[in-house]
Amino acid sequence: MDVLQLLILAALGLLGGVLAGVAGVGGGLVFVPTLVYVAGWDIKEAVAASFVIIVFSSLSGTLRNVRSEDPADWRAVGIFASTVAPASLIGVYLSNVSPASVVQFAFAGVLLALAYPTARGSSGPSGREWRKIPLSLVLLAGVGIGALSGLVGVGGGVVMVPLMVLGMGLTTKRAVSTSLAVILLTGIVASVGYIATGFSDLFSLAPLVVGSMVGAWLGVRLRDWLPEKAIRVGFACLMVVVALRTLGDATGIL
Repeated sequence: MDVLQLLILAALGLLGGVLAGVAGVGGGLVFVPTLVYVAGWDIKEAVAASFVIIVFSSLSGTLRNVRSEDPADWRAVGIFASTVAPASLIGVYLSNVSPASVVQFAFAGVLLALAYPTARGSSGPSGREWRKIPLSLVLLAGVGIGALSGLVGVGGGVVMVPLMVLGMGLTTKRAVSTSLAVILLTGIVASVGYIATGFSDLFSLAPLVVGSMVGAWLGVRLRDWLPEKAIRVGFACLMVVVALRTLGDATGIL
């Protein structure tokens, strides 16, 4: 790996980290294609590696969120982590025995369904009095999010954030902080699962790890500065982009 490639990986790691800090996602949306198209990794190896990087990016962002204007809701972290993190092992197993296309279609459908209400936000000033999704369904969705995360190498924040807003009454910024803490726990569980099943190429991830940790720290600071509405609308746009990209992968168009 030459110096230029190392710099490119570090820069893309920085981008993934900023995305994690701003939007509460793990950064796998950047890390997986980076490893496949820049570093030339196999897709399954890239998914496994993505979780290792996610552990560090989400840890950096979570530590920075402690001093944020909108820190994590630790009750919500416990509720989601109890379903999402263990369920990620389902995805680790499925990645070795089945194609991902069916799950990808379902994932894209959920994103498209939640994009508009996420952009619209709550009807109350704090969002605490506006709930459309029963908590039982939120927890059930957590199992699906965890399985999907383990399967395709994303932390699941792109679905968790709107569910926390719509189902638990959190503001978007608070949901972003909370999602990142859940992703940290999910990443640890999924990483252990992939390492236990044979993934071992850890040292070559250093540029992405360092870049992602710096980026997540900066992303949290950027999120504190951005207006709540801008976060909501930007996150909804991200959901649509991810949904279209996922459909492209599932159909073989992209």
